[in-house]
Amino acid sequence: MEIKQGKTMKRIQKIVPTLLIILLTTPLAWAQSFDANRMNRDIKIMENILGEMFKTYSGNSSSRAVYIADFAGGSRNVRGTYLPGYGIIFNVQTSSSFVLSQSSDGQGSSNSFYYSYSTNSNSDDDVKVDEESVKNRITEFLKDYASTIGQLKSTENVMVIYGSNSRNSFPALVYTSSNGKVDRKETEKLPVISGSVAKKDLDDYRSGKINESAFASKVKTASTKDKEYLDLKVMGNIFETALRDQEEESFRLSGNVNYLMLDNFGAIFNIDASYRTDDRFFGRVTGISVTGAYIRTDSRDAPDAKEAEEKEAEFTAKVNEAYSQLKSNIKEYLVDYGRTVNSVKPDQYILTTVNVRGRYKDIPERIDFQLKKSVLDQLDKGSITREEALKQVVVTEY
Repeated sequence: MEIKQGKTMKRIQKIVPTLLIILLTTPLAWAQSFDANRMNRDIKIMENILGEMFKTYSGNSSSRAVYIADFAGGSRNVRGTYLPGYGIIFNVQTSSSFVLSQSSDGQGSSNSFYYSYSTNSNSDDDVKVDEESVKNRITEFLKDYASTIGQLKSTENVMVIYGSNSRNSFPALVYTSSNGKVDRKETEKLPVISGSVAKKDLDDYRSGKINESAFASKVKTASTKDKEYLDLKVMGNIFETALRDQEEESFRLSGNVNYLMLDNFGAIFNIDASYRTDDRFFGRVTGISVTGAYIRTDSRDAPDAKEAEEKEAEFTAKVNEAYSQLKSNIKEYLVDYGRTVNSVKPDQYILTTVNVRGRYKDIPERIDFQLKKSVLDQLDKGSITREEALKQVVVTEY
């Protein structure tokens, strides 16, 4: 839960200029070749800005958190992905929270959530988190900040998605205590909300070719209600079954597979994976530092320095091998089973994001696998081979 720091955007005003100056000091002219490091940097900066813009707080000043997951927001709950040919997709993830609030006036307390910072420095009004305000805030982000992202083609887009159809997501629960009576209220669960705009429109607004009103009309917003896509659910189950049924010393599924269907993009699957091993020695490894593993043993069987280095090197090699196998497996699952996702049109995409849990040397925190549905249609018709289809899977590491 975030404690309100005032009714204006004082903090975001301090943070954003520092972040943007890094972008603006880089020439906006097209480089001779695509700079992946620069793109990743731009995405990280935008993630931080979105994290600040979508932070929230409970509407009652006497509220105290009993348990809160990720509802309050922050940059760690924003994930950006660049898809060549389409553009950048930012997902502002929300889960759920429990809030206990107390009231001494016998009137109970508010079960609403509000943004921690106003996007208008002249406004002192609290802005409630609802469908309309989310769409407005997405438009504000696109208008004020998205144009600073470099290297996008004029035909590519910047999209922001708020929420996800996670099976772990449910409305926030607010327990209010008044005069000894406890009341349980459930906040309204918002739909998945998206907003997107073309890079050309961003450039036109920045250069003054179109005004603010004209720009707002260019932003395409949509809300996805709780519509069940059976084919996405089936594909999610395929991922879950395949990634749970793994041998020892491999990356396995952590939690469930989340999925989302966007009418103007395609299907998005989100997976958490962590390295598992049943080895007696490696079972005592609690993590990986920059130089290797944190190894916890008791004094009776602690290895000497040389043995520890050997075990550390062996563990690192096994993790790297398992990571390579994970990438190969995801590509194969997409090619072999992606054709079952019938809701995705030929000109749309299937995007699978794998979040690697834990810190490992030389292994990224996130991997994106992107495949255009038309590739699978060509495979079904026999126009290309399975090996050729596997080569069409675009893998991006962060």
